[in-house]
Amino acid sequence: MHAWKNPSIVDNFLTRTREARPFGVEQLDILLRLISQSQSCVNNFIDLGCGDGILANTILNQYSDANGLLLDYSPSMIDAAKNRMNAFQNQKIIQSDLSNSNWQDNVINKPEVVVSGYAIHHLKNRRKYELFEEIFKILKPGGIFINMEHVASTTKFGNSLFNELIIDTLHAKLEKEGKKQSKAELMREHLNRPDQYENILLPVTTQCDWLKEIGFIDVDCFFKCFEFATYAGIKTS
Repeated sequence: MHAWKNPSIVDNFLTRTREARPFGVEQLDILLRLISQSQSCVNNFIDLGCGDGILANTILNQYSDANGLLLDYSPSMIDAAKNRMNAFQNQKIIQSDLSNSNWQDNVINKPEVVVSGYAIHHLKNRRKYELFEEIFKILKPGGIFINMEHVASTTKFGNSLFNELIIDTLHAKLEKEGKKQSKAELMREHLNRPDQYENILLPVTTQCDWLKEIGFIDVDCFFKCFEFATYAGIKTS
């Protein structure tokens, strides 16, 4: 995941690409609904691949007394997360690599909630499965794992629809800001972006099947639009 150690790539994502991502608000609403309907309280949560802390910030705005553990591989993302989380108490923000199991060494209290946003798809498939097992292990009984993720299209048609959506929303954002850039130019940039080579995408059905196999219950994909998905599972009590 060396691309995400490049400060310019991180800055471009946070200030341009992420702001133009469609359905971001809706997915955050779904995240909170999943938590509120499955948990009577949230004392501890973990944000894996936290980026600038947007998921943790969303949780803390609803559960202000919760203790958060935020982990990310990128130093630039860690700096951005520290800036965003400055107003909150009892938050640990640590640079950690999810490609090995050592991230668990940072866990002191078992969480009711583990979330991740557009991070796990960078891991090799075998490691994804191992990480799901580790999440199941560290969750409290009845705890929930929620993954907002970039998943694979099963056809080229689906992938082309996804790319078109990305460019349409980015073009609209730039146009609103008075920045002129053609859709054709944006598409060329999108198809040649350096970080794409670190994506290892899987269909959401495969990942949900893995969660069920590991022992999660109530597993489902609760949102999907082309290659954007939010899926979750609950640890058996």
